[in-house]
Amino acid sequence: MFKILQKELKALFKDRRAMMLGLLMPIILISIFSLAFGGMNKESNRKTRLLVCDEDKTIFSQKLVADIDSVKNFETATTTTDSAIDLIKNGKYPAAFIIHKGFTDSANAVKPLPWELKYDVAQSVEMQMMQQYLFQSLYASIGKRMNERMMLRNMQQQFAGMDSLSMMMAIGQMKKNVDAGAKNMQELRENIMRIKSEPIEKAPDNAGIVQAVAGTAVMMLLFSLTAMGGRLLEEKENGTLKRLLYSPLTASDILGGKMLASILFAMIQLIIMFSFSSMVFGLVLVPKIAAVLLLIVVTAFACSGFGMFLASVVKSRDQLQSLSTLAILSMSVIGGSMVPSFLMPSWMQTVGHASINYWSIQGFYDIFWRQLPITDFVFLKKVLVLFLFGSVLSTMAFRLFRKNVTSMA
Repeated sequence: MFKILQKELKALFKDRRAMMLGLLMPIILISIFSLAFGGMNKESNRKTRLLVCDEDKTIFSQKLVADIDSVKNFETATTTTDSAIDLIKNGKYPAAFIIHKGFTDSANAVKPLPWELKYDVAQSVEMQMMQQYLFQSLYASIGKRMNERMMLRNMQQQFAGMDSLSMMMAIGQMKKNVDAGAKNMQELRENIMRIKSEPIEKAPDNAGIVQAVAGTAVMMLLFSLTAMGGRLLEEKENGTLKRLLYSPLTASDILGGKMLASILFAMIQLIIMFSFSSMVFGLVLVPKIAAVLLLIVVTAFACSGFGMFLASVVKSRDQLQSLSTLAILSMSVIGGSMVPSFLMPSWMQTVGHASINYWSIQGFYDIFWRQLPITDFVFLKKVLVLFLFGSVLSTMAFRLFRKNVTSMA
């Protein structure tokens, strides 16, 4: 038994790179998960980008814009309504708060305020939190003033003909009445200050399905294709790669054939996943089939390039297993496969742009949520980025293949 123990320990310590990756991987993953998920309950530290459109252009509305800008939970920018809608459709901002013309007059008359919140349909969950912060800011800015006007209006209706001095004294007493203030507050919230909220694009309520399908599909695809890339190392170990290198085939022919096989497998896997989601969960697939297929192709290309690149970097299957687990789980966290990107800290949302997961998931959101056509540049930008991912990773894999794989055959 001790001889076996000694043998296994020697084998473990022989591949020092694999051993170090295995020991460091839990620490790195814990750090990444903590940074991503740890900020989910710290809304005060996460700023939501909000466009503000002031169509009223009065002193009162400008003060309101300044008050919204001072809220620590918002990162605001002012623009026109048409520009705001375009920016939301393009996925550059999640929402716009629009103050329509006649806002000041309505506020002075204590009538329903002409304002609304327009948002990206892919950001429905975030909008629920945003409306809470927005209403708190709005009430702090103008709610108290309107509350006093409501009390004055109610007093005038209740005590018509009362002289001004008596009216002021009555109002002073009424301000101390907590029940009256609570009643006015409820009326303000439910009627006068109610924020009309609607998405820019009308779409089925399938956010959870899109997130689950796209996020899971890309993450599992990365694991599958990395395992396929690991067959290069397996063939090196059993001598198959050496025999292939003695044949008329070049190193590029060998790697190219394996990449084509992995791309084809990836496309089949993604097609099956989305077909299943369409039949079982009602994901509307057929009208968008051209865009879906295009995104599937470039996603498969990028994931295949990633798998072959990792297989060309490492020198053993143990190293590949540790490195691929670390890389794939890290990209899946920051890229939005495990939790929607908008729930993460803003700096991690930016870091997520470096992952394949982010661009693929956002591309599927463009198709199924934002309802963008295949010719829209916003969607095609994701396609281009994924193609560049695949091209760069594949080029690096081909260059490293002869150095790190064929040299060991």
